[in-house]
Amino acid sequence: MHLVKYWYLEDSFNMMKRLGMKTMMSLCELLVMKSYRKGQVVHEETEDGNMIYFIKEGFVKIGKRNEEGEEFLKYVLGKGHIFGEMKLISGEGNEYFAYAMDECKICFIETDRMEKMMEAYPRLHNSILKISGLKFNKVERRLDDLLYKDAETRIKEFLLEYMQEHGEMKDEEVVAKNIFSQKDIAKLTSTSRQTVNNVVSALRKLGDITYDRKQISVKRELLQISQILTED
Repeated sequence: MHLVKYWYLEDSFNMMKRLGMKTMMSLCELLVMKSYRKGQVVHEETEDGNMIYFIKEGFVKIGKRNEEGEEFLKYVLGKGHIFGEMKLISGEGNEYFAYAMDECKICFIETDRMEKMMEAYPRLHNSILKISGLKFNKVERRLDDLLYKDAETRIKEFLLEYMQEHGEMKDEEVVAKNIFSQKDIAKLTSTSRQTVNNVVSALRKLGDITYDRKQISVKRELLQISQILTED
């Protein structure tokens, strides 16, 4: 079973490939693997933040609720990402919810055991810090977008970024599974559901995007242009 988890992690996590087999097998001895159905709770805000989660398959939405119970989505994470690691880094960060957005396979480990692993294997410690930093930068960029970009631009860039990260090339299009409701996109871009609907409808009319409940496809040339603009 440990060998199965080893191949699962090595296949899904770039950071794991740099750790070496000895470190990986030690980690796999401590990991528990579980499958989740769409909509199933992975972590709730009322739970102690004593677990670190590794996403092998599927997508998970992470967020918080305000005093009125309204959800604020911080980010959506897919295959190869981790969450719950802030408890390791700052001693905080356990007040979040995590729901499976589709069928998921997730490995998890207790925080205190992970701390011991990180002390024993410095490369693992550095990898966790790097991943956490990338997630922080992503949230910070979203805050900057609120200040400097209009709602339409935020929605378009969100869709393009998702396609760049998770899409697969098919002929002249990039295709990805649609895991988002328009309500999810509105929350992740700090816009309204109606605005999301208007932007998606306009993109459809232009022929730039195909969008339904199951799938999103975008012309490859649009992603290439988007990438060039981002690099500039």
